[in-house]
Amino acid sequence: MNQNLVLAILILTSSVALMSTDIYTPSLAHLPEYFGTDAATVKLTMSLNGIVYALATLLYGPLSERFGRRPVLLGGMVGFTLFSFLCGMAATIGGLIAMRVFQGLTAAVEGVLVLAIIRDVFDDRDQIRALAWYGAFSALTPATAPILGGYIYIWFGWRMTFFVVALVALVTTMLIWRFLPESAKPDVRALSLRKVIADYADLLRNWAYLRYVLIGGADLAFFFAFVTAGPFILILQHGLPTEYFGYFQGLMVLAFTAGSLIAGKLSRVSSAEQIVLIGIAASICGTLWLAVAVFGGMETPASLAVACSLIALGDGLVFATTPSLAMNASSSSTGAAAALLICIEVGLGGLAALAVGVFHDGTSRPFAWTVVALGVLMAVCYANAGFRTHASRSPE
Repeated sequence: MNQNLVLAILILTSSVALMSTDIYTPSLAHLPEYFGTDAATVKLTMSLNGIVYALATLLYGPLSERFGRRPVLLGGMVGFTLFSFLCGMAATIGGLIAMRVFQGLTAAVEGVLVLAIIRDVFDDRDQIRALAWYGAFSALTPATAPILGGYIYIWFGWRMTFFVVALVALVTTMLIWRFLPESAKPDVRALSLRKVIADYADLLRNWAYLRYVLIGGADLAFFFAFVTAGPFILILQHGLPTEYFGYFQGLMVLAFTAGSLIAGKLSRVSSAEQIVLIGIAASICGTLWLAVAVFGGMETPASLAVACSLIALGDGLVFATTPSLAMNASSSSTGAAAALLICIEVGLGGLAALAVGVFHDGTSRPFAWTVVALGVLMAVCYANAGFRTHASRSPE
């Protein structure tokens, strides 16, 4: 099996799923006026997409154990392609919310199976490096998609963003069908309700696994909060032109990519736990900067850019390490471990997006409070002594 080809296909698969949100983000602030509704309702297209994505992962894990990674990934991507197209056809805000829910339901297949296939194909040490390269290259999408999405909105309108996603998803699906081999042996017992419940129960009792997952979830939730609140803060509150929003997000993604690449280099000389600690420290420094800027009356696009980029830098280090640590702290099936990991992480992201929508008040404060809460969660999970009880089982 060509590991580089497999990793490239996995990166493309995740990239198109990320694109479905990032390319649409610059249009978000304009949809209340387009549909004649309020900002909180429009933000449901982000939060509900994430929450459904999270819950759906619990199904895809056992399905991939029973039928294999390849057919389940193919089926999910076919559905994702269809619902991406239907998002662009939505005539009402209710219709768009519904199609975004189905889009999230099908997109969840990549979240589970990318991690599962990486664990299938790479050994313990190579997993961290594979995840670092995966994070770095996947980050090209959130760096470029909002820029492209801003110009697409200006030139063609918000519907075209979803049509572009559908086209890229179709090409990706064809590449998976042609080049991605099966990486796991199907288990005919995998869909046994007793086994599924037992696998998830074992994971929920495994505090080392859960702590790694929660730290990674706090990391991911920051980005969910930003892409939901950021357009309203920067475009409506600070007057940033729509087509320039993507450059702001691109700066954050560059910082995240730098963090991922640093993690890959550090993996040769430092333990995974040390890399996580460095990432958490950087993220908390950025969180404190954000809090001072927003609550101290010093908020400007520049101060927000510095704070968010510092958080993103730390998140790049965390992203490259916590999935491998969590998966290797688990003795359950790979599919179940990957599914619950993505469920919790994206679920936290969906809740963060929901929080900035529910508490929307036309200022940056709901976003700042949400980010502070995520920073506290990350710090508390690391500070708990149980975090290091499985260090001997983690990749060195």
